[in-house]
Amino acid sequence: MSSTRISHDDVAGLKSGRWPIGLNTSSVCYRIGHTLIDTGPPNQWKAVRRFVEDEHEAHGIERVVCTHHHEDHAGNAARIQELLDVPVYAPETSLKRLQEGFSIEWYRRVVWGTPPLLNAEPLPEQLPLSIGATLHAHPAPGHSDDMVCLHVPERRWLFTADLFLSPRVAYLRFDEDVYALAQSLHAMAQLPADVLFCGHRGVVDAGATALKQKARYLEALCGQVKRRYHREGQSLDAIQRELLGREGILRWFTGGDFSKANLIAACVRSKNDNANDLPDMISTPTPMQ
Repeated sequence: MSSTRISHDDVAGLKSGRWPIGLNTSSVCYRIGHTLIDTGPPNQWKAVRRFVEDEHEAHGIERVVCTHHHEDHAGNAARIQELLDVPVYAPETSLKRLQEGFSIEWYRRVVWGTPPLLNAEPLPEQLPLSIGATLHAHPAPGHSDDMVCLHVPERRWLFTADLFLSPRVAYLRFDEDVYALAQSLHAMAQLPADVLFCGHRGVVDAGATALKQKARYLEALCGQVKRRYHREGQSLDAIQRELLGREGILRWFTGGDFSKANLIAACVRSKNDNANDLPDMISTPTPMQ
């Protein structure tokens, strides 16, 4: 286990996580003014608690905002709520899952842990910040149906949760929607934001450019997959090997929940089967996760 403190202007963060397995398993929680954004995974509670107590003593934490229900983002919210006696806000569609629990695959329990149940309040569209700015919540589905990104227009900051992660990815969870993800990337790229605060990567400069780069990559990948599958009749396995390479340990470790095959299959799961309408902007993707 390891943890790293992050500092950027008026934002403080903690990046904590457990052994890498071929993807970034670290998660970042951020403090901006009196607001804590996301809470880290349950099995990192000791490090998160030290960070929260330090930030509360220095600046005061008056509320917690969760970007979505996943355990690596909302995993310590109940403990922080009890520790500091502060409200926790989450998207409307997250509330029932946080209160009643949700299905977590075994590998997620190993990597991030199981969160305590949480009574959260609906996240309003806007929240005033103590730094003289406002936090705006924008729906950003794709990774999960309840995820939001948090924009601070006065500072040109965007807290992107799991939207960005990397400009090029090779893996996808089974329940992710690659087309919704691309649409969310384009939508968030329209917001004035110079700096991204990624939920796993940390601080990313040139925010809009980074989001557009990932959106174009996903669209190009989908275009290539559809052309090969519909027009040329290639199998999805063959397309995967050609564009992304063979599966690695991740597919085995996650029981197939997180794999290259999921990304390729997601590219052909679309209401629009017209491959001619999709861009083909790259010849051979060189993904990173």
